[in-house]
Amino acid sequence: MLLFIKSIPRLYRSARKDLARHFSMAFSSSLSIGIALLIAALLVITAANVSSFTDSVESELVIQASINPTVSEEGKTQLYEQISRIDNIQSIEYSSKEQELDELIAENGDIFSQYAQEGRNPLYDVYVIVVKDPAQIEKVSEQVAKLNGISGVNYGGSAIDKLVSLFSGLRRYGSLFVAGMIFLAIFLIRNTIKMTIHVRQEEIAIMRQVGAYNWYISTPFVIEGMMIGAWGAFIPALIAGIGYPLMYNAMHGIFISGLFQLIPPVPFLIWTILGMFGIGILTGMLGSYLAVRKFVRWIR
Repeated sequence: MLLFIKSIPRLYRSARKDLARHFSMAFSSSLSIGIALLIAALLVITAANVSSFTDSVESELVIQASINPTVSEEGKTQLYEQISRIDNIQSIEYSSKEQELDELIAENGDIFSQYAQEGRNPLYDVYVIVVKDPAQIEKVSEQVAKLNGISGVNYGGSAIDKLVSLFSGLRRYGSLFVAGMIFLAIFLIRNTIKMTIHVRQEEIAIMRQVGAYNWYISTPFVIEGMMIGAWGAFIPALIAGIGYPLMYNAMHGIFISGLFQLIPPVPFLIWTILGMFGIGILTGMLGSYLAVRKFVRWIR
């Protein structure tokens, strides 16, 4: 271990010289990795914001169960108990028709203020129901609608279900695509290191004959892979670091509507950039290690 630590500066210099000697191969590999990591970075940023959109939409998903005006106060209490016994109910809140009208006026302006006069309020008293699992909101709505005393339910309908499903699909398949890009980067680095090894076969054979350790032969290649991975991550990190804040500021942090809030660049972007460099270095190390390990096993 002590010998390995003492040899690190020399091994690093060797890796740097080899990269300069085979710059064209290293550059083409880092460029390919950069493209893969750029696509992965775009997908990570998109997936993170889509996940935020999904959480925002799901947090706003509530069932409004309108109570029939003929239901007495005792009947409302019984309705509350019946609703609370339905599976997947997280909370129930009673809202009078006066409260509903006040909220309507606050959200849409004074156009509805004419209904504030006594006897002109056309709204119903409602129970605002929050479910534990937003995916079950349609099922819960159907159960609530069947209760005697409920004149109707509203939660946004199939359009909301489709939106949540779309966001969930984008989040799921985006993650799979990012994983595919990482495997592609490993494959590219592995092939680059294999070509470098092929060019230096005679030099490595001489090192083997004079008794060089396997780690002494393989470590420079691993360092080369890590450096190639870091180079490949630099341009995607630069593009993401400049492009996302510009887009965030241009859109004022809002995508389409206030319901879809973009994730603030700090600290999200810092972790994304660090993650890109980490992935680049780790994929470079893994790809070069796989190539070198196979060669060292074969040379024996």
